[in-house]
Amino acid sequence: MRAILPLGLTLALLQASAAQSASTAAAAGCRVDHARYAALKTGMTYRQVRARLGCDGRRISHLTIGRVRRATYSWPGRGTYGANLTLTFRNERLTDKAQLGLRVP
Repeated sequence: MRAILPLGLTLALLQASAAQSASTAAAAGCRVDHARYAALKTGMTYRQVRARLGCDGRRISHLTIGRVRRATYSWPGRGTYGANLTLTFRNERLTDKAQLGLRVP
């Protein structure tokens, strides 16, 4: 048996799928270099970091206790095999940053 969806719902699903594919493709091509890593300062918001790096990171952990929200994100890097950048945010503000294998110019 085949389900028939209303045209509006079908179009909405197609648009959401296309947007997700575009976002995934952009993130796949996004690689952080050492200069961009060095430009990140504690206290920056996630939105500022995203603008500086050019793409969203992949959330690898998150925790909420009371009013404190902590999240850690990872971005692929340019450099040695497996190069990456890991950032930790507390209440949407950058608190810690770490990198592995980013090429220094």
